[in-house]
Amino acid sequence: MHLPIRLVLPVLILFGVRGEAERNPGAVLERARANLREMTLRLSKYACIETVDRSYFEPPPQPPSPSCSQIRAALDHRTTPAKLEASDRLRLEVTVSEGHEIHAWPGATRFDTRDVDEIIHDGPIGTGAFATHLIGVFDSPTVDFQYAGEKPDGGRTMLEYRYRVSAEASRYRVKTGATWHTVPYDGTFWLDPDSFDLRRFTVNAGPLPPASSMCQLESALDYQRVRIGDGDVLLPRQGRLNIVMNNARETSNVTTFADCREYQTDTALHFDDSDAASAAAKPVVRGALALPIGLPIVLALTAPIDTGTAAAGDPVSAKVMKPVRRPGASDILIPAGAIVHGRLTRLERHLRPQPYFLIAMSFNRLVRGDVSSPFAARYDGSKELAQELGAELRSRGRGLEFWDVGTFVFPSAKPTLVLPAGYESKWSTLATPSH
Repeated sequence: MHLPIRLVLPVLILFGVRGEAERNPGAVLERARANLREMTLRLSKYACIETVDRSYFEPPPQPPSPSCSQIRAALDHRTTPAKLEASDRLRLEVTVSEGHEIHAWPGATRFDTRDVDEIIHDGPIGTGAFATHLIGVFDSPTVDFQYAGEKPDGGRTMLEYRYRVSAEASRYRVKTGATWHTVPYDGTFWLDPDSFDLRRFTVNAGPLPPASSMCQLESALDYQRVRIGDGDVLLPRQGRLNIVMNNARETSNVTTFADCREYQTDTALHFDDSDAASAAAKPVVRGALALPIGLPIVLALTAPIDTGTAAAGDPVSAKVMKPVRRPGASDILIPAGAIVHGRLTRLERHLRPQPYFLIAMSFNRLVRGDVSSPFAARYDGSKELAQELGAELRSRGRGLEFWDVGTFVFPSAKPTLVLPAGYESKWSTLATPSH
């Protein structure tokens, strides 16, 4: 039996001396909601690094043109795990601004106010795990709650509740093409009746717009207290987003949160930064270097790239191995030993039809001594090998192809691959302005 919760509880029960009254499901919920509302207001003071591991699975055998109900039934009754087809990993920094999650590349000096799909161009990506799911449920006066009973959790007893958010009150949006659709959602959450802490939170979105081609969109979040500065902060530890498409393909995103920090009083938030260079190298002088298109430049990695731990978004640097000269002249434009900085843009492992790793990177800053200049270059890679493996070398976003990228493909059936420090590749410069 599920008991409806009416949130008209006496103040004496909510904030009085701890006792049996506080075990009342309604009192626990109201006390926890007050704590969570206060917490979400303070989340803009904190930022965490979120790492997203995405797994793509082959669809199981299905009848021709199955309905979503048939697909869900088949998944519920399958006896063997889905076959992994590919995986990738990306890393971002996340915080909250004006009730919305905003992101930055790790180590960047600015947060980006654009939608996350304008930052991450490939694969499914979602937001809400850090804060906005909680804001949408616990800050809304129109959400329906039901007490669902007790749940064991590591030797302790949690109180489980169900909730539902109508389409009119929902902040949950699904993007199809260039259009955003607001959808209703429901789910469950667990509260610790002693500490009033949130322990687990689930979201089931739907009904979903047919244009999304999705049959199922579910997520689950686990929470823990994190020591930051002088206090403990309730933050997500891990989130899982599961997507089932109408062709029965499944995608699982596992998001972990780490390196959470509080902004200091002398830390400024900046917005819409396009500089993807590593913040670890900050030369004292910025200068301009006009580079023509098509100059060959040999680059060698300054540090290894381990596919077992690296992610798209991580900073990457390389050393210029040979001087780059002006065409038809002897003067040197880029000396040997100069360093270029940028980021990994893709890090993928493919298992079918043939196993291979794909690593893509982009450089946008050149450092010569203590002078830093804009930089752009392109590495084309082996198109024949990519075609043989079925790999897509081109990096796209919003219908455009990015030219300042180098994409590397390595056939391998091993679980991980390491590109060693000193790994060399021959790039071609792209034109950069003289100012």
